[in-house]
Amino acid sequence: MSLDSKPDASDAVRPSPGQADTDVLVVGAGPTGLTLAAGLLGRGVRVRVIDRADRANPHSKAVILWPRALEVFQALGVGQQMFDQGVRFIASSYYTGGRLIGRLRMRPLTGTRFPLAVSLPQSDTEALVRAEVERRGGVIEFGTGLVSFEQAAAGVDALLSDGSTIRASWLVGCDGGHSTVRDAMGVPFEGSTYPQTFMLVDGRFDTEYAHNESYYVMHPKGVIVILGLPDGRYRAFASMPLDTAPEQAEAEVIRVVRENSPRRMALVEATGSGTFQVHRKMATRLREGRLMIAGDAAHIHSPAGGVGMNTGVQDAHALAWRLAAIVRGELGTEELDAWETERLSVAHGVIAETDRQTRMWMVTGWRRRLRDVLITIGLRTTVMERVLPQRLAQLRIVVPADGPALRRLRPGARIRDTALPDGSRLHDRFADGGYLLLGFGASGAAAIAELGRHSHVPVNALALTDAPAAVGIAAVSDPGARLRRAIRAPRQGVCLVRPDAVIAAAGRADNAACLDAIRSRLSPAATEPATTRPATTRPAVEGVPA
Repeated sequence: MSLDSKPDASDAVRPSPGQADTDVLVVGAGPTGLTLAAGLLGRGVRVRVIDRADRANPHSKAVILWPRALEVFQALGVGQQMFDQGVRFIASSYYTGGRLIGRLRMRPLTGTRFPLAVSLPQSDTEALVRAEVERRGGVIEFGTGLVSFEQAAAGVDALLSDGSTIRASWLVGCDGGHSTVRDAMGVPFEGSTYPQTFMLVDGRFDTEYAHNESYYVMHPKGVIVILGLPDGRYRAFASMPLDTAPEQAEAEVIRVVRENSPRRMALVEATGSGTFQVHRKMATRLREGRLMIAGDAAHIHSPAGGVGMNTGVQDAHALAWRLAAIVRGELGTEELDAWETERLSVAHGVIAETDRQTRMWMVTGWRRRLRDVLITIGLRTTVMERVLPQRLAQLRIVVPADGPALRRLRPGARIRDTALPDGSRLHDRFADGGYLLLGFGASGAAAIAELGRHSHVPVNALALTDAPAAVGIAAVSDPGARLRRAIRAPRQGVCLVRPDAVIAAAGRADNAACLDAIRSRLSPAATEPATTRPATTRPAVEGVPA
């Protein structure tokens, strides 16, 4: 597969057949690529990260981090730092024609350590994850692009822009909406473009807008969105006609704000500006053999709700543990088909949701009046307050998955997080990148002791019980059932949670189908490691006797 670059692939010297130089070649060092690289490196996988740009992008198109993405970053060790550095949003207000039609309070969310969304420039987010990649031994090769690649049975041979070649067991394109990897794979990118340009200005303003709230000002010609940034700055972005000159971004945004803002907002100092086109497009597939795409390379959509970057890093998080397990020979490549199905399902839902919000911004005539009435009703009845933040937080997404369920613990759903008596949290049990095996009550504790003892993959076993747990099992005393209720678990049972905090199987401790499903995950049929390097030692199983 050839890309539009200067070096000639025919002159390249190929690696020896069957010999991989690296396990995974990540193309693109944005949030998705960095998240993937950090997740793989933390699991002992060899990674090379290349990016055609000469340096990290200093501009910040994305600024909103919702709780689920913060949980992903916390699994890498930097989520709490992002939450502390960001501006925590407590409300969103909606204006139409200069009139306030309602204010939506952001109620603190439960079942997560991150109860609110925060505003943090993408450049700051990337810097924190980039530092984590480097701490784990990775190197980001800026100024190195992908020229061409050829897929073979044992790997992918890639020619880089410096003339060098590399064989990788896997190649993942995290190279944005104009992805060269996606184009070379021949994957259709279906969808359309909105008939507006969006322009933004970041800076210091003399303003009446609260710094820890967001504002949607819908006016006859479009929408203005205003929100706070760290260090006392604000962002204002506005929809513009397609023929608006990009170099006029700062002047045009300030003009539109001056003409339509119901509150004072005067620019004191601009710290950045930009122009971007808004699309709603999705790849028809994410995988072809040893080639994959993720993040904006797989789906792009409106900035409505600020969930774009959030969805991309979750693509990477859901891929990292699977790809690492395949490299180690613990999983077969069919697990990548499951990843593709899950992430296409999520992307489809995100695009539909953001499209609805964007069209809501732009309606005119009687539809505009109807929109205002519906927003007013939704806010006054608190329906929007109860529903919208939960959907944007992405904590309740349920991905397509088969397997036994136990009441609210069903495959494909995220396991809720909760504080443990020792000051840690349940999701901290994923810090080593393994599965989490939970047992509830005496029978559940006994069941996970047996299941964990025969596990062939990394797993943390934890019993929540009001009675002494089985010997050798890590246990948390829960006499009042506070912890069990917090994660909505029954009195007795077992639950296996994947490394990305998604439930794989749950059931009563005497449910043979559930126990078989868990065994198949923890003791999969032996497969050959999907790489030619020497096998690495599997991490110890915590809480389970050898």
